[in-house]
Amino acid sequence: MDRLLDLVLSFYREEPEVKELLQPLRLCKFQRSWGSITLDCLDATHLQEVSVLISFLETPFAALGLCKEIILRAPGLPKRQYLVKTLHFSSDQFT
Repeated sequence: MDRLLDLVLSFYREEPEVKELLQPLRLCKFQRSWGSITLDCLDATHLQEVSVLISFLETPFAALGLCKEIILRAPGLPKRQYLVKTLHFSSDQFT
């Protein structure tokens, strides 16, 4: 299993209904480079399924500062780019 996918699934480990929604991500290939995380989807239908899940990807990636954007790609289609908002935590949120 891809480490980035494992990270997302671990982030939602106590939310079984969300983990079920995230199943289309298992078919993606994840890549991380230069401030972005790219997900390669199988086709147009799969790309649309994954697009709906962007908010679920953004939260764990932003919390760990892993990227500034998420890019979705599928063969023969233009890529889709989503900016990741920076999250700021106070130190008492980690205790």
